[in-house]
Amino acid sequence: MPRFVYKVRDEQNRILVGNADAATVDEVLDRLAEKDLVPVSIDELNFDGTKKDQSFFEKLNEGLLKIQNKVPYKAVVFFTRQLATMVEAGVPLAQALSQLSEGEKPVFKKIILQVAEDISMGSTFSDAISRHPGAFNNMYVSIVRSGEVAGALDEVLDQIATYMENVEAMRQKVKGAMRYPTFIAGFVILMVTGILWKLVPTFESMYASFNAELPGPTLLLIALSHIIRDHFLVVAGAGILIVIAFMALMTVNAFKAVVHKYVLYLPVFGGILKKNIWATFCRTMALLMHSGTPILQATEISGAVVGNKVYANSLEVVYNKLKTGMLLSEALKETGVYPILVIQLVSTGEESGKVDELLRKAAEFYEREIRVTVDSLASIIEPLLIVILGGLVGGILIALYMPIFMIGKFIANV
Repeated sequence: MPRFVYKVRDEQNRILVGNADAATVDEVLDRLAEKDLVPVSIDELNFDGTKKDQSFFEKLNEGLLKIQNKVPYKAVVFFTRQLATMVEAGVPLAQALSQLSEGEKPVFKKIILQVAEDISMGSTFSDAISRHPGAFNNMYVSIVRSGEVAGALDEVLDQIATYMENVEAMRQKVKGAMRYPTFIAGFVILMVTGILWKLVPTFESMYASFNAELPGPTLLLIALSHIIRDHFLVVAGAGILIVIAFMALMTVNAFKAVVHKYVLYLPVFGGILKKNIWATFCRTMALLMHSGTPILQATEISGAVVGNKVYANSLEVVYNKLKTGMLLSEALKETGVYPILVIQLVSTGEESGKVDELLRKAAEFYEREIRVTVDSLASIIEPLLIVILGGLVGGILIALYMPIFMIGKFIANV
């Protein structure tokens, strides 16, 4: 069933945002009219949660708005754990929200207070948070809604908090894996720029007195030095434009899919990213299915949180196959992008009725794999970085000193 995101005005003239599953836009309009909400905009969503048929400028504007209203994931994790503890202790939900808002930054504080106000006016917690997708994604809302139906809000909040803590821990692990090579790359760029800016001109002036033709590598190095020194602002501007162009292209689904596909083939890091995607998928599906979310909806939500276009597209294929009655294990196998371990565990879970439990075990397995890989990452990539750095510096020095090695020939020509 298509999913829509809407923006409406309520009776107090407040702007509210929410999601709805419906067959048509007219059905969404009818539901909003029943709640006395005046629609401002209604957009159909793609499988991964992005809006359908958006122009480039609409995507750019939406991206800027998201940046302005985005709440850091870590802040939502900490808030959820505190809220779970307070609700379990018997503190009324609206009161707990008001108290928790005190220590938050302005954007998140405003959201929490708005949620508390909506609850005081009769909204359910799930409806109230669904109006703030910048802080609470569709998965969060879905699990809270299932907890409300089952009368176990404190339990599902605890489950969400545990899930988010695990996801945040893995995010930090993956970021940590990227931090060291990123630092080395930055250092190399600064070092090479310094050599071209300061060292090469010294050698150039010295070689000018030879009055002889310099070797090709030295001429190339001198040419690069002139480009950096004489057109530094142009080079810097071009670098910034390349970054902006790349970010703009990443709003195009086809380009984004290509980037997300080939980044998975990176040595070492591609493996870490794959395992992180598998762990995220397994843990999300486990949590959603354990909370009672229908498997189709769980698959749809998982497609929006895996963070990779290739796997989001594969889960859309899985979703369509599930609608025809195919088992989850068979649908995953047909995509060809999920490991045999996940498929076997899902198949066993389907036979035993414990799919959520076995998916959670799969997530734990891949999270351990990530931790082991990241912990040993320095010993894996340090030799490679030393070779690359040594080769680059050695190549520059050879190009600089090559004329000196040929000084006898230069003197003979003088």
